Amino acid sequence: MNYGRRDVLGAAGGCCSVALAGCLDEPAGDGEDAPDDDLYASFFTLAEFTAAVAGGGATVENAVPDGEHGHGWEPPSTLVPEISEADAFVYLDAEGFQHWVDDAVPELEKESDLALIDALAGIDLLEYDGHDHGHDHDDRVEELGVGELALLEGDETVAYAHGDHWHDDPLSVPLEDSRSVTVVAETDDGETLEFGETYALAVRTTDGNDDDALAYEIEGDAIAFEAFEDDFTELVVQLLEDGDVVWEAPPLETEVGEHDHGHGDHDHGDDHGHSHGEYDAKFFSDPALARRGVENVRDGLIAIDPDDEATYEENAAAYVEELTALHEEYEQRLSDREHDAVVLAGHDSFQYLGERYGFEIRTPVGLSPDAAPSSEEIADTVAFLEERGIEYVLWDYFDGDRLAETIAEEADTVEDTLMVSPAESTIPDWREEGYGDYLGQMREINLPALEKALGAE
Repeated sequence: MNYGRRDVLGAAGGCCSVALAGCLDEPAGDGEDAPDDDLYASFFTLAEFTAAVAGGGATVENAVPDGEHGHGWEPPSTLVPEISEADAFVYLDAEGFQHWVDDAVPELEKESDLALIDALAGIDLLEYDGHDHGHDHDDRVEELGVGELALLEGDETVAYAHGDHWHDDPLSVPLEDSRSVTVVAETDDGETLEFGETYALAVRTTDGNDDDALAYEIEGDAIAFEAFEDDFTELVVQLLEDGDVVWEAPPLETEVGEHDHGHGDHDHGDDHGHSHGEYDAKFFSDPALARRGVENVRDGLIAIDPDDEATYEENAAAYVEELTALHEEYEQRLSDREHDAVVLAGHDSFQYLGERYGFEIRTPVGLSPDAAPSSEEIADTVAFLEERGIEYVLWDYFDGDRLAETIAEEADTVEDTLMVSPAESTIPDWREEGYGDYLGQMREINLPALEKALGAE
């Protein structure tokens, strides 16, 4: 399925859907007279592709700071106006991948001097695998129109939900301690609901069962939580009208007990819980398919700056050649292996890579970063490891290693855990070591880890 609502580019190199004035007036190569053209990309990987094609004369800004997931970050209010001043904005037209982009693109389309380049044009996306952890957002009760629901602790917002996703989650509850939050709900008309005679609060878990690790008590507009053991769960906050459920928030990832996401001096924070759409947009985990994204960027720059077509063609061809070499290296080093599956303790950012090189990626979480594994799913993952004799558990740097360590401790066959990167962000340490770019992460972090986990060394 070709997925896209506002494709700027056709598969063979299309034209911009907006009138363009003054964009990329000079060559984008590396010469002395090359201009300082301003290009914006919606996250790290697209910034990498864009910089490679545009060449050293262009300034390519990555909208998302280092250390943040491309899909789980919310921008300051100043970002969209900054993007509107650029010559072009490169993004993925995949609803739900970056919620702020979904909101920004309709506004940016009004800018006559800004070109929008969809790096997904012509790429068939894979559907999610149906791993829904016992809930379906489409089944949520929404009889009452609620624009936003917020959880407050004093004057501080702990998390807030609108649409089908939460911001600033997961919710964390300290072990053998309590935490109380105040719930504020606004209707689509901006009316704040009063909890009392007509409206009331309720809470349920996504699987409908009582949670032995976490207790919660509701009084008026407050929910008090008490934690008894380390666990992951998902809670659904419900609004009742005269005793009937009339609205439910999307599932809220909740960490009970210890919830340190840090590694070394790096703090991952708690802002990685956003739902995706129906299709997986992370095609770039497959270096062979990533070539199409680079070609889309090339075609977009040519469409708005045809005078420098030769420069963009040359730069793109050189980068595509590097991607081809990387693809061939993956094929060679992963072909002779002991296992045909790996376990990733985190959401699956590597579906396309597994499809390309013919191995299964097993995860207790699935594709969505919103999901939290149940005890049963963790037990199933441990059984899978032991049944297959798999010695290593993979974990995503930007998700943290806590779940991997938990699984590794339970599985008799596991010797250690190995870090991988979704290659949609970077950190200063990797840059200093010389592999902070997309190609470096794929070659120096992911390939050795997969090689070891598959028994292909």
